[in-house]
Amino acid sequence: MKSRLLFLAAGLLLCAVQARATTIAPFTFDQLCEKAEAVYRVRCVGSRSAWDDARRTIYTITTLRVLDPVKGEAREITLRLPGGTVNDTTLTVPDFPVFHDGDDKIIFLTGRDSAGYPWPVGMGQGIYTVFKDASLTKVALRPGLNPSPLAKPAAGEPAPEAVPLNDFLNLVRARLGRTTPARPGAAGNQ
Repeated sequence: MKSRLLFLAAGLLLCAVQARATTIAPFTFDQLCEKAEAVYRVRCVGSRSAWDDARRTIYTITTLRVLDPVKGEAREITLRLPGGTVNDTTLTVPDFPVFHDGDDKIIFLTGRDSAGYPWPVGMGQGIYTVFKDASLTKVALRPGLNPSPLAKPAAGEPAPEAVPLNDFLNLVRARLGRTTPARPGAAGNQ
């Protein structure tokens, strides 16, 4: 019995030594702006998952149509991120974004990786969801995660969960040194 417990303990220790995790330090809003090589308001127009050539990792290729180029010149972006489902096999990577057709997002992107694809800054930290609230388009904020200066509550009030889209985009432009406000009729004003 004692040898079985010792064997089990050794096995658990081996598993603990081999387990690894990737931790991304949280970025401030200003750090997101500084680290981003491009910032866009985008709409997901399609995605598909496939195995890599070695059949070790599932990647999802996502196509995003640019609605408002805050920083950058692209009209369409293709991301290749780990995770997805192929047949009956699903790979879920914590904190990596998942896009669905029609999703409306603000995305802060790194430069291209060795395979030629950009990545969201700080994995999911560089992605904000855009949604309609009554007649106003807003950007959802994530409490505690790179809060925008727009999320500062008034005295005694809780922090807002969303801010108007144009206020958010104008703040990003100001932080990037692009003080030009959203163009009338641009996708950011819808």
